[in-house]
Parts: sequence; structure tokens; C-alpha cells
Amino acid sequence: MSRSRSILAALAVSSLALPLNGCVVAVLGGAAGGGYVLGQERGAGATLTDAAIKTKINARWLDTNPAIADYVDLNVFDGRVLLTGDVPDPVLRDQAVADAWKTADVKEVINEIQLGDASTIGSNASDNWIQTRLRTELTFDSNISSLNYTIETVDGVVYVLGAARDQAELDRVLNHARNLANVRRVVSYVRIRPGVGEQQAPAETSTDAGSRPRPADAGAPPPPPMPDDGPATAPPPPAATTLKITPLQ
Repeated sequence: MSRSRSILAALAVSSLALPLNGCVVAVLGGAAGGGYVLGQERGAGATLTDAAIKTKINARWLDTNPAIADYVDLNVFDGRVLLTGDVPDPVLRDQAVADAWKTADVKEVINEIQLGDASTIGSNASDNWIQTRLRTELTFDSNISSLNYTIETVDGVVYVLGAARDQAELDRVLNHARNLANVRRVVSYVRIRPGVGEQQAPAETSTDAGSRPRPADAGAPPPPPMPDDGPATAPPPPAATTLKITPLQ
């Protein structure tokens, strides 16, 4: 959730989040000791590059239109940028996407920004609960390297970005998400790590009967401009496919 819209929601769930966060930190430290950590898979350079990309995009938004950051959430993993949120004006969406594409080292921009009214305090509180609960479940699942995933929740839709060790791990991650209360849909932009299995195409699963996959670039603006501060070339938007989920054992 965007900063200005999540303050009250964060307060509403702080009694849950604070103790859980304490547990999460301890478990992450244990995971690091086990030798399977995000930095070892991606390398310190990739992690720092992602952080730099996020900083640069936020700076561009501030110059272009400070209101963008109030509505749009930004996540970056391996140069892949995921934009989510609800915006009242398509101009804000188009500006956010264009600025992301202009940033050096960006390999892909996934536009999941929706047009509509801002989320209510109640929905923000529910989204925060879903996100905190899911992060905790992934951390405590010994079959999942939770550090390899970033999570964003908007109006009950869970977006997952990252890299899985194999298809079985990815299935477990998505099942944790879809089995949480108040989750309406789970959208995956997770890829299988090279050398372990075939890359998983972006996929969408839904907890609603009769729902159909929606292309990830729905509502996207015209083709992105070329980066003006780096050599990156914009690839075509990812296509969404349906992913079969196997219940947790």
C-alpha cells in the first residue's frame, strides 16, 4: 500500500505486526546461517542494483509528480519492476510507468496499477494483515526460501515477485497466499532460478470461482520510452498464463 494511505491501516494492525516482525527477524538470521540466502543467489551487486533502481525511480516520480508515490507501490527484483496500487487518474499511471522505463538497469516493468477510487481504511487494514500473515507463513515454511520473494497486496489481490528454487517451492508459496482469508486473487511474477528448471511465465490464480486470468499489461500506456540514463532495452510486457495450484500437504 502507498505511504499516505497506509498510515492508519498500519496502526490498525500494529498489535499483530510487531510481535510477528520480531519472529521474522530471528528466523531470517537462522536462514542466513543455513547458507541459502538471497545475497548468495543474486549476489550483492544485484541486490544493490535493485536498491539503486528503486531510489532512482522514486526520485523521478518526485520530479515528475509527487502524487505518484501516494498511490503507486514499487517493488524491484533482479531489475524487474512491479508497480501496483489504485490511481484516480490515468495520467498518474502513465507517468509512473514511463519514469520506471526511463531508469537505467531496468529490465522489465510490470504494470499492475489499477484505475479507481483509493482504498478505504478497512481494505488497507485487511491488505496489511494478509501481507504480514503471508510473509510469516513463508518464513516459517522450511521448504521455502522466503527471502527470494517480495509481496504486495492491493484490495485483496496478492502480487508475488521473485525467484523460486523449483516449481514445487513456487506452488507452496502460491498456495499459502490463496488459502488466506480475504484473498481475492493471487498474481505470480515468480521465475524459476536458471539451472534448476524452466523459467515460470507470469501466472495468475484466483480464489474466486469462475474468474479468468487477466493480462498483466491491461491498461498499460503506449510502448515505453527508451532509458535516458542507461543502456537498458525495454522487453515486451510479460504474458499471463493460468497456473495449476497443488494443495499444501
